[in-house]
Amino acid sequence: MVKNADRPNFRLTLTAAACRRRRRALAPLARDILLARGDGRPLAPAAWTAIFSLLAHLAEAPRVGYFLAPGLLLFVGLCLIALFDARYFVIPDGPLAALGLCGVAVALANAPLEAPARLAAAAAAYVALRLVDLAYESLRGAAGVGQGDARLFALAGLWLGFPGLPGCLIYGVLSALLSVVLAMRQGTHDSARQPIPFGPHLALGFWLVWVFGPLETG
Repeated sequence: MVKNADRPNFRLTLTAAACRRRRRALAPLARDILLARGDGRPLAPAAWTAIFSLLAHLAEAPRVGYFLAPGLLLFVGLCLIALFDARYFVIPDGPLAALGLCGVAVALANAPLEAPARLAAAAAAYVALRLVDLAYESLRGAAGVGQGDARLFALAGLWLGFPGLPGCLIYGVLSALLSVVLAMRQGTHDSARQPIPFGPHLALGFWLVWVFGPLETG
């Protein structure tokens, strides 16, 4: 029998073990995505695009300057979020919180006067996706965009500000549509009501806007 004093540590050990098992399960999925095989094939274009844009980001290191470090942290965090959502249909809070703190630090270090606007963009982004989800649920009777996706979009607002949100969402939707087409061609997606993880595509849009800047409207 486990003593009462040991039970919290025991629960923490179980939780840590479960997290390790989940992280280990992401490695095979990552390989399948990069090699465009099996269940990972529909996400391969998004992954390749992210990698090519990472190389472009690294090539601009002299111009980017000290923004390179938070950019690399952002890339790693978004990759973890994308893989976790693709595997479990859940966006973990840990990477979101870490990237949120980093985003606040970047905003304060670069343009402290813009920090309130960044916070407003984060709030507006979250509310916008939650309203989309509520509207979809009222029309179709099922959840559309998850709360994790709304929090990820809010994180994008914090890092990118209002100008970056349209491009983030447009890139994400286009990537998701391509993923659905590929999944339908290989027979793993056969219904309009079948859910897909939107987190990987929203993460890609977030990353592309961070590297290449907001979309220009003319």
